[in-house]
Amino acid sequence: MKSIRALLVLTILAVAAAVPAVAQTGFSVLCLSAAPEAYVGEIDVPYGEDFDLYVILAGPEVGAPLSWRLDTVDWAVLGSCCGGSPAFLIGSELAGAPLAHQGDPVLGVRTTSDGCVQQDVVTLARLSFTWVYAPTGPFFLGAAALAPASACDGPSQLLDGRTLRVVPTGITPASSSSWGGVKSLYRD
Repeated sequence: MKSIRALLVLTILAVAAAVPAVAQTGFSVLCLSAAPEAYVGEIDVPYGEDFDLYVILAGPEVGAPLSWRLDTVDWAVLGSCCGGSPAFLIGSELAGAPLAHQGDPVLGVRTTSDGCVQQDVVTLARLSFTWVYAPTGPFFLGAAALAPASACDGPSQLLDGRTLRVVPTGITPASSSSWGGVKSLYRD
């Protein structure tokens, strides 16, 4: 039994050593951003006002360019935290030529590039949100790749993600009450 474990450990180490250094430098990202031209991970939004976010494809580090040419990517918008989101997607404007899109941002979109787009940041869509209910504080939204992206002149690209923090302004937090006050509600 020990020899099987030793063989397994040696196999794992051999495979790990054979992985090229490029694969260990980080993955490009597909995410929501507060800005279309770069990843901005937080947005302050007055409660009651509609707001726009952007689905972007960017390099592995904030500010780093995308280093490969896009052929196809499948993606969708996600509510990232704590159950239902207080924001609801009410509209989308998918980027135009040279990008073509099939699908819906909530259920999944396939974006295909005519001519193999390569830009520092590729903006895939502008999404408009409205409020469903008053939030109790900040919350997160995200977009994610549904499969590896196809590159025009290389291997498929695994994509990482980043969340976007939405900070509602102009809300009044619920007042807190003591346990004594809560217990008094249930006394005879």
